[in-house]
Amino acid sequence: MKQHWMLILSALLAGCAESGDDDQAPAPDTTALYRVTFEASWSATTHPGSYPVGAHFSPLIGASHGHDADAGLFRATAPASLGIKNMAELGNNTALRSEINTLIAQGKAFRLLDGRTATASPGALTDTIRLSRSHPALTVVTMIAPSPDWFAALEVHDLLTTTGWAATRRIPATFYDAGTDSGPDYTSPDQPTTPVGVVRAVSNSAPPVGYFVLERIK
Repeated sequence: MKQHWMLILSALLAGCAESGDDDQAPAPDTTALYRVTFEASWSATTHPGSYPVGAHFSPLIGASHGHDADAGLFRATAPASLGIKNMAELGNNTALRSEINTLIAQGKAFRLLDGRTATASPGALTDTIRLSRSHPALTVVTMIAPSPDWFAALEVHDLLTTTGWAATRRIPATFYDAGTDSGPDYTSPDQPTTPVGVVRAVSNSAPPVGYFVLERIK
């Protein structure tokens, strides 16, 4: 009889444990793969009077990274790195690619997004990148061309929430001045800034030059 009651008690305790587990939200996947699309909307219609001939955007480049201040590709109010300078002035991603790979080697970044094609504006650029629980932030940049040292950027830090990875996001691109060239217009000749300034958001760029669309695909 005693053994019979012990079996019943064990079954009840197991049922309570299972019920408690059901009340807990499942842990989010360790990683998530996102499709990143930059919808370039910059045109003579959206920006009359300032839209230059040959307007385009350079290939996308970016990284998934952690939240530490030194894990991103740039920081507003701080001087631009050589990689950001060359991307913003020339559309050349060689130095920035190297900087991102260094961040990955240091464990500060997780994956590199390395687009290889440019687009006229209006137009679109698409690539994919994987994020992880420890590297849930994402920064992507592209040169606004022609321009002295201006670029469009995506900076998002909340794709992973307490309920899991976000399914989709559509985020206006932020217009930045890299602080390395003082030309006032899109087609101004080179005017290197001396001493070098800091990266700053340009507030008079409304409407945005484009939108970043993020879609979780895995």
